[in-house]
Amino acid sequence: MTASVLATNLVCMAILFIDHGVVGGMGNLGLVLREYAQRIVTLRGNELASAKDVSLEDIHGVVVGDAPCSVRLTDDSHRSSMKIVSEAHDLKIPIIGLGFGALVIAKALGSTIDELNPPEAGWTTMTTSPMSRGDALLTGVPWTLTVPVWSCQSIGIAGPSAKTPGLRSLASTPRQKFAMFVCGVSTYGITAHIEWTTGACDEAIRNAGSDQITTWREGATLSSATCQRIAKKIFESVTLSLMPVDRVNVGVARDLHH
Repeated sequence: MTASVLATNLVCMAILFIDHGVVGGMGNLGLVLREYAQRIVTLRGNELASAKDVSLEDIHGVVVGDAPCSVRLTDDSHRSSMKIVSEAHDLKIPIIGLGFGALVIAKALGSTIDELNPPEAGWTTMTTSPMSRGDALLTGVPWTLTVPVWSCQSIGIAGPSAKTPGLRSLASTPRQKFAMFVCGVSTYGITAHIEWTTGACDEAIRNAGSDQITTWREGATLSSATCQRIAKKIFESVTLSLMPVDRVNVGVARDLHH
């Protein structure tokens, strides 16, 4: 669906998915959203880059998808994604970014993006911060969780900027302070790949270097089932608390209180 018909073709409120071309799309998050009868409208990167205007009038949530690349300000689709994020954040439309999408959100809201050399890749421990204890998306989530990470970039200075009060870390990995963050009340990002399905985990094993395959395979065997179970709990909170389909009224999603 192109941007020019995004608003006119909707008969009810929907979640906008900005698809940056990763096979599997939203992964586990998409499965949960559809399980809860959420309406999803997909806008692909090439459509976004050529669109002059994207209406958010009938959108009650935005999901910024992962990408097989880094954030580049020279890329039209990346700049367009940031523009939508900035507009949605100003309108207090709930947003969640996955992997690359989390970096897009951070950059759009004034943070710096640093290169990770070498990348942080593999199954690693993600530790929640004290601030996460009362967060709506992380209620009941353990303090530590083993997650798959494949990051060539990380969020550096996280504000404050002229526009936003800055990102607050909800969880970190050994090399990324902002592996999960929130900005304001309803803008979230997760650089760790908790959205990965079993198929995505298997694809990571196939794409790993020869010296990493064993580690990736062992990590998936030991931790994939638990990670996906916890991820489903987090994503259920997204659809029930952050972007609730049953509480949208006259185009405005209810406020999310912590």
